[in-house]
Amino acid sequence: MRSLFPILAILALWATTGLAQGDSLETEPPAYRTRVTVLPYATYTPQTKVQFGVAGGVQFKWPGAALDQPTRPSYFAGNVAYTTKAQWLTYFESSLYTPSNRWWLFGRASAGYFPLFYYGVGPYTTRADTNLMKHRFLILEGKALRRVKGDLYTGVHYRLESFFDLDWQFPARIPSGLPGGYGGHSSGLGITAQLDARNSTTTPTRGHFLLLDYLRQVHWLGSDFDYDQVALDARVYLPVRSGRDVIALNLYGEWNGADVPIQSMARLSDYSSAILARGVYLGRFRDRDELIAQADYRGHLKGRFGYVVLGSAGNVFGTGDAGLFDRVKYTYGAGLRFNVNPADPLNLRVDYTRTSFGESGLSIGAAEAF
Repeated sequence: MRSLFPILAILALWATTGLAQGDSLETEPPAYRTRVTVLPYATYTPQTKVQFGVAGGVQFKWPGAALDQPTRPSYFAGNVAYTTKAQWLTYFESSLYTPSNRWWLFGRASAGYFPLFYYGVGPYTTRADTNLMKHRFLILEGKALRRVKGDLYTGVHYRLESFFDLDWQFPARIPSGLPGGYGGHSSGLGITAQLDARNSTTTPTRGHFLLLDYLRQVHWLGSDFDYDQVALDARVYLPVRSGRDVIALNLYGEWNGADVPIQSMARLSDYSSAILARGVYLGRFRDRDELIAQADYRGHLKGRFGYVVLGSAGNVFGTGDAGLFDRVKYTYGAGLRFNVNPADPLNLRVDYTRTSFGESGLSIGAAEAF
């Protein structure tokens, strides 16, 4: 498939630098060591031509918490890309844990001018429905969650999705009343409940995670659309082979109101083609609702290298008579891993995926998909 992100990727250079937050002769407790990762890359697809980019991040602990082992590591991550067709993309993300994990502060911002193929709505769309959508976009998201008890967090959640300067390859195919057909803004405020008992937020090998999220998109927040959105994300990590390997399981569901624009609908995959149904083109299937189950077997090879065998089953549904079990979508594949930070594992991943609807794709990323 011709994915938004790499199909043919060349890592021109990668470098990781460990910066000690403090040197001490004491053996207990060790100071957390900050890790900086830089990954320049070059890719090519027929859609973007040559794309150049730099991805990277830094893992660290909240200032003053370097010796506090229970405090989870924080990180900043980002990506900047530009293509020879004058397309560009920026993406930044932060995850901050205050001392003793009292607060989790999450932020994400992305903006760009990037084309996407639109295939229509529902589980029955085909390649013949392809309509290239050029647009500019801005997405901002933030969460502030307070630890209530143990691993349970609750708090507020805000998200803005803005799509503008739309230019359709075949504008006559777009119904005049289609929400988002001419762009617009979705602005929503809501609440989040999160139970996070994983041993790592980037490369978990045991524990579990449960997220319930509710957003209300309303006009008084500047939204052009008025609808509710509910999301469920459940994950379990089962160590095997004396903890060297792990079986990772994920169930994700999303339900949107009738006024949801096409850009904010539930979609297989994500902007990195690497979160839900890895390797599936972003928006190849979209609808009001979706439910998808994923499973990984993440094994250790040697040293810092590992492998993954992966699969998923799910669907988009909700518009018209489309139901969950109408043409269920399946994916399967395998990938390689390289741990750039043995002290606090962070895997670089490359996964190849095939699908039940005759397509395939390559996805590249940092940290596990779920």
